[in-house]
Amino acid sequence: MKKIFTIFCLTLSIIYAKKFTVSDPPMIYIYQFVSYDTTSIILHGGESDESKSKVSKFPLFNLENFGKDKSYNDNVVFGKPLNPKLVSAMVTSAVASNKHINIAGESIQNRIEADSFLKLMKSYEYPKRTDYLFIGEVNTISNQYEIDIKLLDISKQQIVESESFNLAFESIAELRSKINSIIIPLMQRIVTPFIGSAYVRVDSTSRDKIRWNDISIRPKNKVVGFSSIPTDESDYVPYQTTNLHQDFFETHNEVIRPYEERDYKLVIDVDEDRSFLQGEYVFRGFLKNNDVPYITDFTIKPGDLNEIYIGLPKDTDGDGILDADDACPKVPGVANVNPSLHGCPPPQLYGDIRITNLWEGVAFELLRISDNANTFSSESSDSFNIFISGELQNNLFKIDSDSFDYNYDKDNRLVTIFDLPLGKYLRKSSAMPVEAFPGKYYVNMFFDYDTLLLDKDGMTRRTAIADQTKIQGREVIIYFDPFTPTPEDEYKLYLEDNLTHFTAAKIVGELHILGFPINYTGKIRVEREGYYDSVIDIEAGLKKAYLMADLTQSKTKPKLLSVMKKPSEINVPESIIPSRTSALTESKSFFGKVFANCVTIIASAVAGLSSLI
Repeated sequence: MKKIFTIFCLTLSIIYAKKFTVSDPPMIYIYQFVSYDTTSIILHGGESDESKSKVSKFPLFNLENFGKDKSYNDNVVFGKPLNPKLVSAMVTSAVASNKHINIAGESIQNRIEADSFLKLMKSYEYPKRTDYLFIGEVNTISNQYEIDIKLLDISKQQIVESESFNLAFESIAELRSKINSIIIPLMQRIVTPFIGSAYVRVDSTSRDKIRWNDISIRPKNKVVGFSSIPTDESDYVPYQTTNLHQDFFETHNEVIRPYEERDYKLVIDVDEDRSFLQGEYVFRGFLKNNDVPYITDFTIKPGDLNEIYIGLPKDTDGDGILDADDACPKVPGVANVNPSLHGCPPPQLYGDIRITNLWEGVAFELLRISDNANTFSSESSDSFNIFISGELQNNLFKIDSDSFDYNYDKDNRLVTIFDLPLGKYLRKSSAMPVEAFPGKYYVNMFFDYDTLLLDKDGMTRRTAIADQTKIQGREVIIYFDPFTPTPEDEYKLYLEDNLTHFTAAKIVGELHILGFPINYTGKIRVEREGYYDSVIDIEAGLKKAYLMADLTQSKTKPKLLSVMKKPSEINVPESIIPSRTSALTESKSFFGKVFANCVTIIASAVAGLSSLI
């Protein structure tokens, strides 16, 4: 029967009296002893001749002890001594499983007297840097092995731990697990008072550059033989990182609370062990895009969550000039030989744009475009979002100048917009529809555009809107579904994929386009904000065209297929269509069921508007 019992165990304070570091780790020397003084038995020779009696030791049991007499075979256990090298190797492996402990050596000795291990400690028959000795005895008793292991503290000249256990012959396969269950916890108790953990912390300069799982660490010094020497790059050991374990938020919350969770990770080795022996270390972290690795020293204090901070040279404004040399570190700038201006933006340069030939019924837009913008401007892409719009209708000029100053010259029909940042601008113009009846508009086909480049400080760039000529063409009538729901809703009309709309209308259900090119075959695109565009096919011709624009398909909902509202063009003989008299009534009587739905929408809108008037 195997027995496990503790012979002797000193308090941990004896162990804790030592101080171990990564440059001076615990050193353990392993001795192993074997005993041949095993239990003996007397084999009786018989009453007539006692001289034939024999004394036999268990390790020497074999069939020859019994001669030809087989009567004992069922009751005799055969065993042999346990090789001490096997036990020594298992003890050494268990000690070596702790990465913080060094093995000073191993020796197989003859058996010594019970008290000789105390003399051994005083004799210094082991390396001088040794901190602890393991002494083991292996005895074969009855039908089992007894293994006794003692840990001796050299500096204290004392036994600090003693363990023994019995192992039946047939349970020899359990020997390693028995030894591990004793040695591994004991080694951990030796180093626990001297270990801590580490975490890597980044900031805005290194957050997007660190390769979290491509780091390595080495101690600043190491023990070679019995000397401590500096380490080099060959001593780096790979490590990785993981999210901080929950227990740290309970014990070190004040340490990590000031930082964003994305900016710190716990350092662990390839076996996911997070412990470091106290002392000085060197950290190397590889960065993205082949940047130079970040190398720094850090210190492990026992019991602490120790920080490894990765802070790259800062460039707060991202202009390529480090904060240490940047006279304007929070504002993007350019290089300058003058230290007081180095990294500051160049003086802002401005120009004016003058739009002329503002005729009755014209609308315009002026916007800054980013492509081929002023190359020496220091502004970000956000500064390109300049949009100015204006119109002249019923002799009343309106403008949304986007906070820029302007001057309108009523006599000369022109407007000047002041102090625009240098860059490239696009001026677009279109004709405004005229309301002939509530919800029913007429517009002459017109649009033009001009690109303008402000490239000198203080310059004025002029652009003239083309004259509106009454071009000969057909009339195209478009019905909108739905009638614009609110006065703020606006429908814009384009030819094909042209970026400049040729007209736009509000509070509209029906639009008559006059002077539409008779030879144009293509598409009219109607745009409503938040909805899918209605694309209408139109063929060249001389006759009046009636079209339907379906603007009911919201972009926030799945697009549905509609047969009744599919854009189409219907050509009707000119002779049966009267000129501009009540197109609303004509369309209802002529197209019947085809436009019944559209007419109902328009009639409802008209009734609503009439009540307002």
